[in-house]
Amino acid sequence: MGVTMTCARCGSAVAPSDNFCEQCGLGQPTGRDHVEIDLGPAAGVSDRGLVHHRNEDAVALQVKDNTVLAVVSDGVSTSDLADEASLAAVDAAIEVLMAAGSTEKAVAAAAAAVAELPIRYDDSAPSCTYVSAVITPTEVTVGWVGDSRAYWIGATEALLLTVDDARGHALTAWLGADAGAVVPHITTYFPAGPGVVVLCSDGLWNYLGSADELADRLRPFAAAPNRAAAELVRFAIGMGGHDNITVVVAPLPPTSTRSDRP
Repeated sequence: MGVTMTCARCGSAVAPSDNFCEQCGLGQPTGRDHVEIDLGPAAGVSDRGLVHHRNEDAVALQVKDNTVLAVVSDGVSTSDLADEASLAAVDAAIEVLMAAGSTEKAVAAAAAAVAELPIRYDDSAPSCTYVSAVITPTEVTVGWVGDSRAYWIGATEALLLTVDDARGHALTAWLGADAGAVVPHITTYFPAGPGVVVLCSDGLWNYLGSADELADRLRPFAAAPNRAAAELVRFAIGMGGHDNITVVVAPLPPTSTRSDRP
């Protein structure tokens, strides 16, 4: 797994030891505040944004044979240990996906991992959202709980593959000890041609009016997943970065194209 660093504001390369971007002067985050994963056929970026004090999103990404496995989780900011909840969810899910490829089992493992976290306050069990994708050369299987999303961006079409578990901005389903019985949504999409799968937290999609707007911003960079993910996060930062932002970009069929440009 390749981990790189670029400035979230201007996109310039930043050495891991640097505290500030030499191009624009932005102070650089540490640890989970900004993470980039570049596997070639797929890439993910997670960023704290400009308002929150820490990144409570998490991302896991693996490639096994010809299959891309991706998980995104958004810690519920009003709950305790939200950052630990999201990390527990993606770690548990990706382990199951690597071993068995079962979306249903992956969601169950994620739910169990989050529910096992300590509850330090009676009304604030650690909790998070969940979305995953198993992407083969011919199909995309998506599972979700909450309002993290999956999109399909084809040559001429742009589709939201998930339906938010939310009323307004209030979640109606989540992972956590207080979530009750977790019943995930699972759907399989069979693309008619090449395209790109995008997973994201609401830190990105809150700034997008539609799947078509996402497509317009993605398509110029779609051949290079690492560049595309970074550009989408940079867009959200430019719009104010009011929330944590996490994006996974995975072309189908998989491509090994990378871009060294920020």
